[in-house]
Amino acid sequence: MTVRSVKLLSDGYFNIDMGLLVYGKTKYYGQVYKAALKPLFVICDDEYLLVDTGIGTLPERVRKFYTMDKSKDLVISLKENDFSVDDISMVISTHLHLDHIGNNALFKNAKFYAQRKEIEYAKKPHRFQKQAYLKEYAEAVPYKPISGKKEVVEGVWAIPTPGHTPGHQSVLIEGKARYVYCGDVCPLKENYEMRNIVGVLHNPVEALESVDKLREMGGRPIFSHDNEQMEISV
Repeated sequence: MTVRSVKLLSDGYFNIDMGLLVYGKTKYYGQVYKAALKPLFVICDDEYLLVDTGIGTLPERVRKFYTMDKSKDLVISLKENDFSVDDISMVISTHLHLDHIGNNALFKNAKFYAQRKEIEYAKKPHRFQKQAYLKEYAEAVPYKPISGKKEVVEGVWAIPTPGHTPGHQSVLIEGKARYVYCGDVCPLKENYEMRNIVGVLHNPVEALESVDKLREMGGRPIFSHDNEQMEISV
């Protein structure tokens, strides 16, 4: 068995309108949600792997638009688990929005993977997605492109789940248990359990199809921004 353990880490929190997390639910519009930033740490026999890296330290021109709680960040979270940024050998990005790749540049020894469609889209996103991408974040590291479903390392699969962005992917981990890191297809438990798609969308039809794909896969879903799911059971 290649996958030895799976653990949620933290890069803090940021405030976001609930309407951006759940599509079309008008009672959520204007409600502020303290969204968790939750990279996933996967220890394999031959790799120390992260799924996403959080928001990092935003450039000043962008920071003013976000209210954040960075009392804990990813570096501290790794240290609490007796690891450092130098130990990480692989990073899989669900997508290239700024709140998922902000610490990429810290991991000098890592190989980086994302879907080819996402890498290309980040170079020239549509106007309605443009603010979610930072050029300096997207270009901070060289990505190894993935096209479609791929076993990146034994027991760890990249699964295309478009809709939130064109090249969004989720990550299936087969270890002592089956886990599915949903990314922003299902940032909250509600998205998954009630089939309510996320509010930030590139294609709503694909987004719902991706939610259903994750539900059909089974296993234990991990929600990228849910602030009540901060631990996962083995």
